[in-house]
Amino acid sequence: MAFVELTDTSGETVLVNPIVVAYLRTAADGGTELFFAGRAEPLRLTGAPSDIVRALENAAPIPPDPTLSLLA
Repeated sequence: MAFVELTDTSGETVLVNPIVVAYLRTAADGGTELFFAGRAEPLRLTGAPSDIVRALENAAPIPPDPTLSLLA
């Protein structure tokens, strides 16, 4: 699983593994609050939720080629 490089509201770069994301919500400042499984406080990110979702979806792993698994 790939990590996605995002920027939080303090300007720091954070790496997010999309598999642990529970849900996203629009923040009061127009950014995005990203909630993780097992974490009480959200990560506050710059950027619209649609942009964050697109970045996370693009990091999804590509399923392996079934032909290669047959050869293994």
